[in-house]
Amino acid sequence: MVGVNKKGALARKKGRLLVIDDEKWICESLSLLLSRRGLHVDSALSGNEALKFVKKELVDLVILDYNLPDMTGLDVLAAIREIAPDLPVLFMTGHGSETISIKAFKLGISDYFIKPFDPKILIEKVLDIVGERKDREATFFAGLPLQPDFDDELIEDSKGIGRAVKYLNDNYKTRITLEEVANVAGVSRYHFTRLFKKVMGISFTNYLNYFRVKKAEEALSQQDANISEIAFSVGFNSLRQFERAFKTTLGQTAAEYRRDKYPEIY
Repeated sequence: MVGVNKKGALARKKGRLLVIDDEKWICESLSLLLSRRGLHVDSALSGNEALKFVKKELVDLVILDYNLPDMTGLDVLAAIREIAPDLPVLFMTGHGSETISIKAFKLGISDYFIKPFDPKILIEKVLDIVGERKDREATFFAGLPLQPDFDDELIEDSKGIGRAVKYLNDNYKTRITLEEVANVAGVSRYHFTRLFKKVMGISFTNYLNYFRVKKAEEALSQQDANISEIAFSVGFNSLRQFERAFKTTLGQTAAEYRRDKYPEIY
């Protein structure tokens, strides 16, 4: 069937990923970070949704969580092997179970990540697999080490960063202060800014601005949506701030982007 990732399928352009996790904020965060590397990222919140996608679409890599609402990640992995025997899979779990990891490796995963993990190490592995590792000066990761020291203390602290990222993703429409999100993470403002960048590979401010711009990008497809209204609806305090962040992120103004991508609106 056309579109199924079976061995011997037609050659495809590298760089399309599928993230499978029942927590929407994790899907959104990984999508944000990976898209900054020029990758196209889709997501699924359940096993069934993911398997339907893999059957229809050509995918270069799957990032799969063990805990899903309708089946385990191992069940999904086994089904993926029936559909796409050679499709690379990175496996994530909050359980440090040796039994789970052994079963996953027997099903041919490329690597195994126990939550919480360093996102930059995951990104490095993704880039290795899809063959897209390049120096990209325009990314937030330019000049950052791809293999930072990652000790037990940082792993523990990153749980707080995970809470902070979820809070940002859930509340991006509102005015968010550094002190507010540092409290969510359970650390001081000074420690939070350093820890956030070390764990996420991107500053707190850049992450929030980029997340808001991506939400604005989605809203620009709506014909009756005014650009000023969109800017304020995704949490920017002024149109000038929005335009600066939008152009920094996507390389053109919101009006130029809308005209190029949705010419039927004009």
